[in-house]
Amino acid sequence: MTHLTLHAVTRRFGAAHAVDSVDLSAPDGKLVCFLGPSGCGKTTLLRMIAGLETPTSGRIEFAGRDITRVPANRRDFGMVFQSLALFPHMTVAQNVAYPLKLRKTPQREQARRIAELLEMIQLPHMASRPVTQLSGGQRQRVAIARAIASQPRLLLLDEPLSALDAKLREAMQVEIRLLQQRLGITTIMVTHDQREAMTMADEIVVMEKGRIAQVGKPLDIYRDPVSEFVADFIGLGNILPVTYDGAGAVSLPGGARIAVSQAARVPPSPGDIRLLIRPEDVCVKAAPDAAGPNRVAGMVTFIRDVGASLEATIDCEGFTLTAATTPRETPGLTLGMPVFAELPPHACKLIAARTLQ
Repeated sequence: MTHLTLHAVTRRFGAAHAVDSVDLSAPDGKLVCFLGPSGCGKTTLLRMIAGLETPTSGRIEFAGRDITRVPANRRDFGMVFQSLALFPHMTVAQNVAYPLKLRKTPQREQARRIAELLEMIQLPHMASRPVTQLSGGQRQRVAIARAIASQPRLLLLDEPLSALDAKLREAMQVEIRLLQQRLGITTIMVTHDQREAMTMADEIVVMEKGRIAQVGKPLDIYRDPVSEFVADFIGLGNILPVTYDGAGAVSLPGGARIAVSQAARVPPSPGDIRLLIRPEDVCVKAAPDAAGPNRVAGMVTFIRDVGASLEATIDCEGFTLTAATTPRETPGLTLGMPVFAELPPHACKLIAARTLQ
């Protein structure tokens, strides 16, 4: 069942298109991430879904009903803002109870629901504490509890973790994801953090310049991006200009010939392609190994050693590669060492160099 559907939704501010003809279906009970750089239109799109912005054109449907012009307070959606927007003069329980009071929920039902939610977010012992005395992660949980207090049919999250430190942010990603799965509530989340999207989402919507660049499951987008923009935005990648020979191979800068197993995606104009290979797919071999198919010679010019893993920069003729490996896989790797970088054909993806106009 599709809960939320957007049909050619557009939002213009003067001559500028913040969102441009977006078509999208969000599956019921799943967490969908709008992912993209600042200014790509993801927050504007979320605000139109929430009813805080009105589309210039297009239609928004929810559960089969056209809600394009329905006011925000009649959409029955919960929302957590980037700033959290908790009431500083209220306690934890009072903040959670606020939407229930607006709906004139009976006092007994309010008390039951507040106790249930505080137990769910693991803060029952802090019901009477002012929110100003909570940590960042605790305030985050209170904001989510308030958003779901009235049992909304859709939960909207606008970069809710951006103000947290790195360690707490990663912990909250897991907490929110587990809570969403337990509740089974359809959730739309805006983020510019690809790691956050990969961790939390059932489906990622990558946006560029107000349009959708690609939609898919996190691993599918990471492994099979459709363009240079998506490949570069999702994770680390070696993206190299290449020339396709029409016979299942490409020529790298410097002239090395590399066989690929994904030639079907070559665009009509062969000059508009790039070769993508992720760092973890680059195999580093010591120079005494013989040269062979899909191997290029190079020299290690930089090593980032974080203990369990290594990231090596390899200068080759005409281009540079980044390889992710481990001390066990490449023992004795040092700066200035001559090596061969092996690029397995199955890991070499051809992608469009063009970006959305």
